[in-house]
Amino acid sequence: MATFPGSRIGRVRSGALLLLVLGLACPSAIARGDDPPWPVYDAWPFDSAEAARRQVETAKALKGPDSLKIPLAGDAGPTLNFRLIPAGRFEMGSPNTEPGHESDEPLHWEKIAEPFYMLETQLTVHAYRALMHSDPPGMPAEADPRLPVALPYRDAVDRVLPALAPSAPKGWKVILPDRVRLEYAARAGVAGMNPGGNQESDAEAYAWTKSNSDNQVHPVAQKKPNAWGLYDVLGNRWHWYWAGPGANGDASRENHLVYGGTYYTPASGNGARLANIMVSKKPEGVRYALLREEAELPKGHPDPRATRRDP
Repeated sequence: MATFPGSRIGRVRSGALLLLVLGLACPSAIARGDDPPWPVYDAWPFDSAEAARRQVETAKALKGPDSLKIPLAGDAGPTLNFRLIPAGRFEMGSPNTEPGHESDEPLHWEKIAEPFYMLETQLTVHAYRALMHSDPPGMPAEADPRLPVALPYRDAVDRVLPALAPSAPKGWKVILPDRVRLEYAARAGVAGMNPGGNQESDAEAYAWTKSNSDNQVHPVAQKKPNAWGLYDVLGNRWHWYWAGPGANGDASRENHLVYGGTYYTPASGNGARLANIMVSKKPEGVRYALLREEAELPKGHPDPRATRRDP
């Protein structure tokens, strides 16, 4: 894993929260040791039609939606849109032959035992302002509200996560996703280098990278989504993720791990690849997820129920 040298990119309360879809509480059969009420899929890889089928089938099992919307600041404010990510097995990492393959990317099987929801885009400037009642640190007041926000790691974990926690629907909790969930959600059935295939040019329709970004970050959701309906899983801004207490993890005083590439990296090598992680000390992007209330948190992750407070 190469060290990333850094880049230029440096509340409303939820009492009035209106969930546009109700009935999200999930059966607790898994807590009793029974078979879970949702499917856990084994077939890998899979295409976009299968991804959509899995989302519909899983939503039916959960008695909930395959997408949900959480409005901030009332009807006139921004909305946080989440997509359902079904449970399943996938092959994480990259083959030795992939351009840019590194030793921390060995191909291996991982299992996502429970479905979860993932934010459709990285958190935007607009959503940050509505949630925190301030401009993002290090970003100008005139910044386009549609841009993905650039946050220091500690702000993403210690300030924004607790501010967002009260907005979680009943039966669910907010987390900063770990690497396995983030890569599984980003892949959406794709075993190759990027959502389009195994060539740098295949990423063009899905990601802002060195070849097409004009060396600047872009508003979210301008490129094609992946098969789950998630935008900008590669490129545009790096993603912070939960790495636990280990090296470059949550306890680090300087460098933290990031995923997915950025607007000034290529769609290969140490850039926008579905297996790639790097290290950064600069403000980066963030995309939160929702887990069932009873689900086990990623190792060392703060309990959102214990950190629900006004920022």
